[in-house]
Amino acid sequence: MRKFPASFLVAICFACSGAGSQYAAPPIAELITELDAELPSVIANGNSPSIQVAVVHHDQIIWSRAYGDSTSPDTVYMNASVQKVFTATAALQLMDQGLINLDADINTYVPFAVRHPDFPEMPITVRMLLSHRSGLGSFDYQFAWDTESAFAPEYRQPCPKHLATMSQEEFIRASLAPEGANFNPSAWFFEPDTRYHYSVSAFPFLRYLVSQVAEQSYAEYMQEHIFEPLGMTNSGFSADEFAGRHATPFTRLDGENVELPIWNGRGSMMHTTAEDMAKFMLAMMNDGRNGEFQLLQPETTQLMRKRTSQFKVLFKISEELQRKGHGLGLGVFRGGWYGFGGSAPGYQTLWRYNTSRKAGYVILSNVNAILTGGENYPSARSEIYEVQDALISVLDPNYTVLRLRAAEIALIGVYALLIMIWTRWRKAKRQKSPADQMHY
Repeated sequence: MRKFPASFLVAICFACSGAGSQYAAPPIAELITELDAELPSVIANGNSPSIQVAVVHHDQIIWSRAYGDSTSPDTVYMNASVQKVFTATAALQLMDQGLINLDADINTYVPFAVRHPDFPEMPITVRMLLSHRSGLGSFDYQFAWDTESAFAPEYRQPCPKHLATMSQEEFIRASLAPEGANFNPSAWFFEPDTRYHYSVSAFPFLRYLVSQVAEQSYAEYMQEHIFEPLGMTNSGFSADEFAGRHATPFTRLDGENVELPIWNGRGSMMHTTAEDMAKFMLAMMNDGRNGEFQLLQPETTQLMRKRTSQFKVLFKISEELQRKGHGLGLGVFRGGWYGFGGSAPGYQTLWRYNTSRKAGYVILSNVNAILTGGENYPSARSEIYEVQDALISVLDPNYTVLRLRAAEIALIGVYALLIMIWTRWRKAKRQKSPADQMHY
């Protein structure tokens, strides 16, 4: 079989690394001109009801736009799993204050015992929860409880009545205590701190843990210690706060956007804008400081970005950036990018920044397809990733990713199989005797 030259393999590695030549950022005015030229057409080619985007460069928000129906830069969206970065920040603020030890048993901070049912002798720590290395997966009925059965029975099963009326603390107790009404040992997987496994329920538990240590509700803590000091005046935990300017959620069904009810998320899920999240990003990107406010100590922001798990990715099938690993509540991507993505019924979010480029972006959309699945899911996701690609092309033009779609990978597989068959046939033919070859 013909071998690929070393130069080709080097080129592949170079592309996958996201590396490039030295990059000098153009003037802000030039960046704004490029963004104004690139983004509108990309967004217009999609089918999202609305898209909201904010871009940061060095110490300021340089560009903020909203596209689509009934939207503006002040329209509020849910940011879904990107809230995990905010929850991680709250826990690490408490660490900076000496109130949390990342490697202490979490039983130190909550009024009931938490143990992996298969490894009861192994303490679970805050660090494990932040890095998705605790072994915990998802509690039964987590989705139904979080959404207060807003999407039942059409899209999901409802939360059982005996769980639906529980408070956050009651639901968490019921899910973690062996005698609890929602306890299921299958919610736990591998031995703690042995591998990465994305945990849906670790961060709701961390929200509860923050409230226990801070001795105030999670929402109150976030408002007092993060939102207000950063000037995040359009962020909160109730859709009712933003009546009249909250983005209506949609799901994608057979290529059409179907309206969903606006939902609250039990008063503990975040509603915000791209500009507000950009203010938070500025602090994360600049050693924990935005203006006069020190959100986190510089060494703590570095700790968040340090990989606790490393991922090996050569080819990427989806539109996402290629992930190198996971830190503490933060994804680590190739090319020096950090951040997180979020997906919830009716909403999508991408939140990314690059410390060396001193640049970042926030994208919010009000359509998703996690309720309807199938071909609807990649259809809705691809639109927000097209916007991301346009932003990357402006903010980090040397960034290259070797992406292959599923069909392309299948074709490569077929090609490799044909080459293997041909090679074996040639080898078998050479091994035949002259007589055998005459009768072939």
